[in-house]
Parts: sequence; structure tokens; C-alpha cells
Amino acid sequence: MKKSDQVNALHDKAMEIAQAAFVARMQGELENVKPLSCQAYEYECEAAMLLLNDYEIEPTRSVLFKSAACLALDFENYREAERMIALGLLGNPPQEILEELRALFIDNIPLQTKPISISLSQSSPSRFVVLPMRTNVQQVTTT
Repeated sequence: MKKSDQVNALHDKAMEIAQAAFVARMQGELENVKPLSCQAYEYECEAAMLLLNDYEIEPTRSVLFKSAACLALDFENYREAERMIALGLLGNPPQEILEELRALFIDNIPLQTKPISISLSQSSPSRFVVLPMRTNVQQVTTT
């Protein structure tokens, strides 16, 4: 099977499941929305990852990453959404998609609420700089 056929099949499956999640939401079956969105994300992510290094296949490449990010947001997996946005931005997306990816990040990825501590001083490990960052790092100290 050609790569394009694989990408299309995975994307179609993702959209079929995403549609089921949408219908579940509209019918008030909220317990089904996240699992369906997660499943749709898995298919869309797989389709996008097949084009990870195919930078010449735009806008398809960046649109798939944007779609995967949106699906990750549907089940509140902000880290995966952030990763998909970043991978979409790695390529050479058209200006419109580039702006949509940036807006998706800015509007939907929450800033880490707890500050982290980082020390680069070897002489005094108690000297820390507090920076708000989008990371899970709690404390980094060099010795």
C-alpha cells in the first residue's frame, strides 16, 4: 500500500470516529466523548507521523498535525496537542495554517501554573531563578 493510501485510510478512520464523538456530545453521552476523541487522535496522529519528514507535502502535512492537535484538545491532553502543534510548525506550512497552529497553541495550551526553579550556579545551589515555563521540569541544579 502506498504511503498516501495509508495516510488517507488513517485520516478517514480518524474522522469517522471524531464524528461519532461529536454525535455523542450532541446526544449528551458525555462519557463516550473522551474515549472516542482519544481513539480518533491515535489514528490522526499515526497519519500525520507518516508525513513527519515529508516537508514538501504541504498543506496536507501541517493540516494533519493541526487536526491531531485539535483531537488531543478534545480529550484534554494538552501535552500531546502541544507536541502536534510543534511538529506541524516544523514544516513549511502555508501562512494560513501557520497562523491557525499558532492560535491553537496560544488559545488552548495552558501555561504551567507552578513556577519552576533553575540554578546554573555551581557555587551556590540555593540561588534559584523562578521562571514561568511551559514544561514539567520542577527543579534543575548543576553540581
